[in-house]
Amino acid sequence: MLARVSMIAAILLGPATVLAEDASTSFHDLLVEYRCPVVDRLEQIYEAADTANPQNLFLIIDFAARPQDYVQCVFDTRTRMLCEASSGFYYNKPTEPRSYRLPASAIAALGRLGFSTDDSAGNFQIWLDVTDPPDFNRIADFMLKALHDGYGARAGVTLEFNAPLAPRASSQCTPVS
Repeated sequence: MLARVSMIAAILLGPATVLAEDASTSFHDLLVEYRCPVVDRLEQIYEAADTANPQNLFLIIDFAARPQDYVQCVFDTRTRMLCEASSGFYYNKPTEPRSYRLPASAIAALGRLGFSTDDSAGNFQIWLDVTDPPDFNRIADFMLKALHDGYGARAGVTLEFNAPLAPRASSQCTPVS
């Protein structure tokens, strides 16, 4: 009887274990491809913070094929950053009815990362503390994790970057292995 219960448990838990391993592997592959471009841009933005227009202290990462799905972070100060994940709230003009919403599973995934989950008045938000010195890897990983878990970003998908102070990566980052 115990062997039968163990076998049933293995059958039931097997797919969940495989899914967790697949998610871990797919996130690692995404980091390998995109962490450096994100880190490089964050570093450039942060370095320019004292002399730049404060409205330009942001990085937006979106999908080439789905620009309505994005994560954006802006340095509020040298010690705080506001990050937003697109909720679909701004997809339509203010005078038009809302036609784009994220699925509940995507909202739940963003909520597990700490984002607000109320999209009734805007995007999902979270405030992050920026350490001294800044841990750009942690911030990049957070942004990419939101894109991975909330919007299905995977290695091989074309992500685009919008950062007036860092239009190109500088290739100074140590790649993920």
